[in-house]
Amino acid sequence: MDHSQGAKYDSFTFADHMLDAAAMFSLRDRRFHYLNAAAERILGIDRKAMLADATLPYKLVVEEDRPLTDNFLKQTENEGTSSAEFRIRRSDGLERWIAARSFPVGDIGAEPMRALICEDITERKRIEQALRESEARFRQVAENIDEVFWVMAPDGTQVHYVSPAYDKIWGQPAADLYAAPFKWVQSIHAEDQARVLDTLTRQQALRPLEMQFRILRRGGELRHIRHHSAPVREATGQVVQVVCMSEDVTEQKRLERQADESARAQRDALVREVHHRIKNNLQGVTGMLRNYANRHAEVSGVISEAIAQVQAVAIIYGLQSRPGAVRVMLSDLLKEVVSGIGQLMQQGMEFRNDEHNVGCKVVVSENEAVPVALVLNEMVFNAFKHGCSSSEPSIDMKIDIAKERVTLTVANNGSLAERDKRSAKGGGSGLQLIHSLLPRRGAYFELIDNASGVEAKLTLEPPIVTLKC
Repeated sequence: MDHSQGAKYDSFTFADHMLDAAAMFSLRDRRFHYLNAAAERILGIDRKAMLADATLPYKLVVEEDRPLTDNFLKQTENEGTSSAEFRIRRSDGLERWIAARSFPVGDIGAEPMRALICEDITERKRIEQALRESEARFRQVAENIDEVFWVMAPDGTQVHYVSPAYDKIWGQPAADLYAAPFKWVQSIHAEDQARVLDTLTRQQALRPLEMQFRILRRGGELRHIRHHSAPVREATGQVVQVVCMSEDVTEQKRLERQADESARAQRDALVREVHHRIKNNLQGVTGMLRNYANRHAEVSGVISEAIAQVQAVAIIYGLQSRPGAVRVMLSDLLKEVVSGIGQLMQQGMEFRNDEHNVGCKVVVSENEAVPVALVLNEMVFNAFKHGCSSSEPSIDMKIDIAKERVTLTVANNGSLAERDKRSAKGGGSGLQLIHSLLPRRGAYFELIDNASGVEAKLTLEPPIVTLKC
């Protein structure tokens, strides 16, 4: 029967403009009474041929899917409405997915009629398959990497997905997070927790983040974590979720510390070797100066001062060249200066050190060690030089823990020359040298002349010295 014949079909003429295939068929013999233009395009069969032979569309169904179409037709006959999805293979070889729906449209004479709408869903099926394959690849990657992969709500109140690596790194079941999304935060080290929470609540949904923190596993095992997160936005710009990646960098941290320690050890060894060589060269210079002074008595006094100054510098390099020495202790420096000048002047000196009483050590800044050594050298040398030969000069080292300062007092029973009394804060070559060498911050010098003798006071504060108590 021609699809346009009869007034009873006029109401279906709109179907010729539909994109989906539309048909009307009889339940009695399953013969088509109407087919629209889209049916030809989707099925690839001439409408007249299908009207003449109703079995043609059924023959297109892929064999594996024919049970689906049989059930579809039986349900249509028994219940009136039915739906199914199946594949067809057209005569040109193309395989298409069809979504079919049927429903009653009344009777024609004694024949019960059904309408049939068939939609080509091939593209939708392709996209669904691609999504399934993509999700499968994603899960394969996410579930086999060492890092924890997270997908969560912007405010962190819901975890949509967390990879199995969470079990390994946090030492807790990943499944627990779906019921308690903030449980992972409870493992963060107490010193890092406030910082991490503040960053997450304020910035996680605004921009990509990278931060590092520590976690404590069960049993107190400490692990270092590097955490990345990035917001995911929909077309309107609204953040719909946050994706995160958490990596255990504990071993990397250990290797970095090991490398730093090795580099520091190599540097220290090289510096000690350089200091050792400088010290040896300076000692060679002092030897030459002594030989010259022995041959030229008229300049022996001046040469002795030069020797003392060179020795003071050599002392610093000698202390810094000792194995394991990374800091110059003030008491060690004083002892070496006093010993060197005592040997030069062939006289002893009384040394009182307050370190033993207060239980603190005084460390001299590496950058200021040489100037401090030269200042101490001048103070001690002048005490020997200007004191009475009948008594030993003395040096006191007093530590003020509260103010983190140390005061060195070098005393002798001599007296200041008239020119030095007039310019105690700047006259005399020795005083001029002290003031020129004195660090601008944290070092103060004072020269006192009293009835018992002369006192030279040097006060040192941070950053020149540091107390190690």
